[in-house]
Amino acid sequence: MTVVRYLHELSFIFFVGGQLLLSLAVTPAVRRHGTDAAMKEAAKRFGMGSAVALLVLIATGIAMASHFDDWSRDVLHIKLGLVVVVFVLLGLHVVRPRTRGLSLLMIAVSLGIVWCGVQLAHP
Repeated sequence: MTVVRYLHELSFIFFVGGQLLLSLAVTPAVRRHGTDAAMKEAAKRFGMGSAVALLVLIATGIAMASHFDDWSRDVLHIKLGLVVVVFVLLGLHVVRPRTRGLSLLMIAVSLGIVWCGVQLAHP
């Protein structure tokens, strides 16, 4: 189970950390000094990595919830609800990539998911 937890944590570090890096550093720098093509390339690369990270998060999350018998815990239900919200926001962000509010809301919801994960790790 240690490997599963490691992969879960590594994936959420990539997903949430990447969101923070893109929104706080890369996007402002590229908008100020770069081109639309550079921003599209950065977003495309992060998007591909995020897709892999999300698949790993789902698979390892299911494995951990089953292993630790967490399916009946309220905090897991909240976490899963927030995951659904992130997917909706992600879909909206794909359609409207220049909407800063969506990016910030997705970061906030993602941080809520991490908070729930911390709560699940310490029963």
